[in-house]
Amino acid sequence: MTDTKPMTVRARMLPIQRLIIDDLDPSGFAQRLTEKLEQAPALFNRAPVALDVGAVLAELTDSTLQQMLDFAREQRLVVFALAGPKDALTPWCERFNLAWVDDKDRATRASKAEAAATGLETQVIRQPVRSGQQIYARGAHLLIMNQVSSGAEVIADGSIHVYGALRGRAMAGVQGDTLAEIVCQNLDADLLAIAGNYQVRDDLNAESSRPTRVRLENEQLVIEQF
Repeated sequence: MTDTKPMTVRARMLPIQRLIIDDLDPSGFAQRLTEKLEQAPALFNRAPVALDVGAVLAELTDSTLQQMLDFAREQRLVVFALAGPKDALTPWCERFNLAWVDDKDRATRASKAEAAATGLETQVIRQPVRSGQQIYARGAHLLIMNQVSSGAEVIADGSIHVYGALRGRAMAGVQGDTLAEIVCQNLDADLLAIAGNYQVRDDLNAESSRPTRVRLENEQLVIEQF
């Protein structure tokens, strides 16, 4: 008889994107989701997603939920959970084999991420980040001593500092750290995100030639220029 090696289980908190559903019309949902993915494809690509259906529970049906799940998964979203009141959602989660998350879970993850961020190391990149490149400072802040080109993507569990022009996409605090910041000498980005809250180029009210600090306040990005 041979000894069976025990299975190893490691718990790790992942950043979860929440899609808030306020309208159960499947075609409307498909149109809005398509527009959102066109704005920020990197933010949702293969990321864990929870559908927040708390506002539409009274009208929710198996058919409409299945249609939303099918369309979201066709767009390569990894929908694994429903978000909202636990007691009301438990039967839905059981029928559709989904997990459940709520705002308390999100707040706990953010609190842990903020506490952990105080001890993060800093990953330093000295060369330009070129188009098509992706750099992820896992468990670290990201310091780029050069420019970030259009079409590049820089990601960090902590803050992102760029001592040059920031183009392309920058996502800070991706494990939920709401105290993370994005700082650069010149801002010309396609997308900025902190702890899953993002703005795209068309929404950025900023001058590209000025030093910029981006922070999060009440789940909204605040852009300060100097």
